Amino acid sequence: MKKIITVFAVIGFIATLPSCNNETTMDLATVTAQVDSLASSKIETATATAITECETRMATELKSMTDSMVQAKKMESAAQ
Repeated sequence: MKKIITVFAVIGFIATLPSCNNETTMDLATVTAQVDSLASSKIETATATAITECETRMATELKSMTDSMVQAKKMESAAQ
């Protein structure tokens, strides 16, 4: 049984080898343009995500910090 499976695996591997010779060549300008396009879209997405996260964080952390400062100032004024 193992020999039959091995034979079919080898035949399948040999059958797929001709498909590896269908290389398409691309010139450097095309590759560079595609890479630049993909990179710029990922950079724009990452920038938008970072801005959103920063604004959300600023809103929540700034609010809690100002609340604690106001509370400390009230406590300081009440102590005097």
